[in-house]
Amino acid sequence: MIHFQSLNIKSKAKLIVGDMRNQLNLPKNWGDLLITSPPYANNYDYADAVRLELSFWGEVQSWGDLQNVIRPYLIRSCTQHITNLKYATYKFLDDPILYPIRDEIFKVCKKLDIVKEEKGGKKPYHTMIATYFFDLAKAWKQIRRIMKPYSKICFVIGDSAPYGVYVPVDQWLGKLALSAGFKEYQFKKIRDR
Repeated sequence: MIHFQSLNIKSKAKLIVGDMRNQLNLPKNWGDLLITSPPYANNYDYADAVRLELSFWGEVQSWGDLQNVIRPYLIRSCTQHITNLKYATYKFLDDPILYPIRDEIFKVCKKLDIVKEEKGGKKPYHTMIATYFFDLAKAWKQIRRIMKPYSKICFVIGDSAPYGVYVPVDQWLGKLALSAGFKEYQFKKIRDR
């Protein structure tokens, strides 16, 4: 590490802070390659996972700060991120941005809505799934805008089966990418869970 620091190499890296679901301050056809690992739709609370670091750096003072300061800016992949949206599930599903997967996601969310009533925690996974794909559909639109023609994009994703109900994440993200204007997608399975 010390050797690399002594080389005095000038970095061309540029940090851009923004939310990929909204208009980023990047020009059209800007990028050649995008590699990302978005949150998985598996109810993992990414905000809580970094609470210690956020507290240490003074970004949050309390659990309430996680809810009000951090979680609104995350892809909604956890039931902690959607507590105020659980009655709006079907409104998200009716948004035109989800039309490419509308019939499929509606069936899965309806099943999750029914199954949750049989479970002790009654977690609103149906809302989590609806908002997760809503968020990523919006992200795909922005990604298409900023990426050059013939650019490459790699999403590292995981499958999801809340309450044992399978969610075909790879297929749905592929359909949303095509709907956003990409020409093709492929999925390479790396491992079984």
